[in-house]
Amino acid sequence: MNVALVFTPDYSERLHKLAFHTPVWVVETPENRAAAEESWLQAVEWPHISVTVFRADHEWRALLAQIELRHQADTIDIIGTELTDDMRTVLEEAGFTRIDPMAEGFRARKVIPSS
Repeated sequence: MNVALVFTPDYSERLHKLAFHTPVWVVETPENRAAAEESWLQAVEWPHISVTVFRADHEWRALLAQIELRHQADTIDIIGTELTDDMRTVLEEAGFTRIDPMAEGFRARKVIPSS
């Protein structure tokens, strides 16, 4: 499963479109919270929509653990931030060993060995 993790302070214009296709975890700001609340209302009609708001000061390891617990993600699109050494270490420890750049961030994937 693919999950989007958004650190962009104002992702409100694009949140609805992204949330329609994949679960989204978005950093809490007034703009993002308002867009998340609109998405929660849309989820009444479209129950696959999943938006979770997190605090910017959330510890990276705990945040990733919560995402994995809730979604069993094998791919995480991380938007609005650069890859730090700490992020890379935590991602690799969690099995996300393939990390590729994207236009607005990077994609981390678990590589499943072929039998």
